[in-house]
Amino acid sequence: MKKEEIFKEIHQELSIDLKNLQRFTIFLLLTISRNALMGGKFSINLRIVQPTRLILDPSLLLAFKRRQMNDLVKFESFIRVPEIFFDMIGITRYGEARDTWKARLKQAFFWSSYANTIFCLIIEHIYFIKAAGNFTNFLELTALAPCIGFTALSIVKIMTIKLNEAKLNGILDRLSDLFPRSHLDQDRYRTYNYNLESQMVMKSFSILYMILIWIFNLLPLVSMLVNYISTGILEKELPYFMWYWYDWHKAGYYEITFFHQNWGAFDSAVFNLSTDLLFCAIILLICLQFDILAYRLRHAKGDYKELEQCVKLHQSVVELSNQLEGIFSPSILVNFVGSSVIICLVGFQATSNISAFDLFKFILFLISSLVQVFLLCYYGNKLIEASSQIGYCAFEGTWYMADLRYQKSLLFVMTRAGQWQKLTAMKFSVVSLASYSAILSTSFSYFTLLKTIYEPSQK
Repeated sequence: MKKEEIFKEIHQELSIDLKNLQRFTIFLLLTISRNALMGGKFSINLRIVQPTRLILDPSLLLAFKRRQMNDLVKFESFIRVPEIFFDMIGITRYGEARDTWKARLKQAFFWSSYANTIFCLIIEHIYFIKAAGNFTNFLELTALAPCIGFTALSIVKIMTIKLNEAKLNGILDRLSDLFPRSHLDQDRYRTYNYNLESQMVMKSFSILYMILIWIFNLLPLVSMLVNYISTGILEKELPYFMWYWYDWHKAGYYEITFFHQNWGAFDSAVFNLSTDLLFCAIILLICLQFDILAYRLRHAKGDYKELEQCVKLHQSVVELSNQLEGIFSPSILVNFVGSSVIICLVGFQATSNISAFDLFKFILFLISSLVQVFLLCYYGNKLIEASSQIGYCAFEGTWYMADLRYQKSLLFVMTRAGQWQKLTAMKFSVVSLASYSAILSTSFSYFTLLKTIYEPSQK
């Protein structure tokens, strides 16, 4: 880039907001100190315009801008958290070579984890069928059913990723091409805010899920320790109800069985978590492109070539949204149906007469299930809001000062923008906050029915 072009760009961003003020102050002090030590003179043209905005000499801003280059938001930061979990289960990262020995090892590890999770699901079903045949403990059945649903849902979700790996990489490639790379564009389109939201949501949800699964996995050890201290008898416990054809109480068998259940449960949690995080990350990147489109339409200033570029961008983003729906729509339907039942059963367990240990873990399970469904619905709703602003932003521009050709073309853009982008659960339900409300309503209906059936039988 030529020096004149750099100065032109800097003149367009002569203001520095408060988030950069601290870094600029440190840079300024270091520069002054260096010049003082060298015996040189240093002058700066600085005047206060507003309490939170400064106007600076462009040459100083040029040096500061070069210091800032490491602060650019990278595209990969949006998908870093789900990729960490993909690494844990053996799924190849975005952009990673697939024909290396490392990739083949990861593939082998993934399919072994997947087979173990399916095996856990099968023996959970066998245990459930045997227990249901005896019908000796209704609470035990309702405790096992959410775990079965959770495991089955994780298998469906991760196969959605695995079967559509090439399509998802194609979507990420196109979003990477459209991603703003310069400081000016990232400040203009609030890319930093999007990245901050992405990191906060993903890390918080990941921590919640990891706490949930490891409390379920390790709580039996705490319970065994408490019982041993109080009674002096060591009664071996497993985290989950599963059918085994051998006596797992024996020495050696217990340790292997305990590890097997922990491995399957951890994989189920990561299958669910990684899929949901990638889904949310892609929606957030699509919403960023809708915001870019809205900004460009609002500031097009009657430029027909700019309008043509906006139309092409709109077509690309709409196509990406449709591709995303085609990939995730079946798993979203399974998620909505399964989650309504899981929330009902977990809520039933949490309000029943169970031990303090079980109460704690089922309350955590209930919170995690509610947050998981909320995230999907929230980002689905965010996509609707981001796409719905396009028509309004086009109207907010200075189209009234443009020629007739521009105005007629803009009218077509506004008409198309009236069809908002939305994700659906196989066309049965729109993924939005309204659907979240419907899921909670359905779960509560199941819950009250279950309570009505269970409580008279207890009396």
